Amino acid sequence: MSFRLFEGKEHADIYQKYRFDPPDEVKSIILSYLDKKKGKPHVLAVDLGCGTGQNTRVLAPHFQEVVGIDVSEAQLAVARRVPGSPNITYRASPAEDLPFEDGSVDLVTAASAAHWFNADAFLKEAERVLKPRGCIALLGYSTTTCELHCNNGTGDLTEVLTEVWDCLMPYGNKQVEVSNSMLQEILEAIRFPEKESPSPCTRPTQRQTRKLQRP
Repeated sequence: MSFRLFEGKEHADIYQKYRFDPPDEVKSIILSYLDKKKGKPHVLAVDLGCGTGQNTRVLAPHFQEVVGIDVSEAQLAVARRVPGSPNITYRASPAEDLPFEDGSVDLVTAASAAHWFNADAFLKEAERVLKPRGCIALLGYSTTTCELHCNNGTGDLTEVLTEVWDCLMPYGNKQVEVSNSMLQEILEAIRFPEKESPSPCTRPTQRQTRKLQRP
């Protein structure tokens, strides 16, 4: 099953205010992989679980068209209010039922969202819409490996964060465990023959990227 959370207007406003953009290092990893496996031109990127569009806007300069997909109309309404590129559009849709033709998408991404999808249905849809040699990039971060950096208080802040998460995790959703595992459960379910999992990036938190290529 998929999970529908974070859909309210107030939550969407908080997302836009506080959620950070993916680091440039992550973007470079994804684009380099796509260049190597598929090559240009890069026509259409689809960003699933896009929220208020942080990752969607990062992709815009590198594709002719970028579409942000989310189940929350409130999240999409905030995304549309943020200044961005004219080649970005947003649509309401679940990740398991995408509004794209077969073999029409160069890149499918999901930033800190894939663990909320119905993995089997999502992967079937991603395989359907991707072009031959098109790629999936699943971004995420592990709350168990984050480090906080603030002037000279790094060690103390990271220790406090670890203590807080240790207290909260027994009450957390199982899908958070999927995220903390670097999306291992989803990676194992993917049928593509080529899969890569680079070492975690370290700025601004430890963010991981799974990259996969359709045959």
